[in-house]
Amino acid sequence: MIFRKITIACLFVVAACAKKVPVAKEKMVDVMTDVMLMESANAIDYNNGLLPDSLWEKDYAVVFKKNNISKEEFKDAVAYYQEHPDQFSGIMEKVITRLQKMQLNRQNEGS
Repeated sequence: MIFRKITIACLFVVAACAKKVPVAKEKMVDVMTDVMLMESANAIDYNNGLLPDSLWEKDYAVVFKKNNISKEEFKDAVAYYQEHPDQFSGIMEKVITRLQKMQLNRQNEGS
């Protein structure tokens, strides 16, 4: 009986401590792909100069709207994946692969 109570108590503690993934990996790949594209476009457009926060907020808002995600969900996801770098690394590998495919497709269209 006491073992059962301890087991149930431990399950509640584990459940309370376990963090839920705020944004699924595949959706995060989509979001981070758009973030990388937006940030690189800004770097090119503004020659790597310092941009006002209002411009960044506007551009990130476009990314969030496109991906149907809120600013808060994105912040929570970034915080979660900072605590789980192995998962974030896998996400970024997929992002890089996607960006490389986009670049190849664009080059093939120009040929």
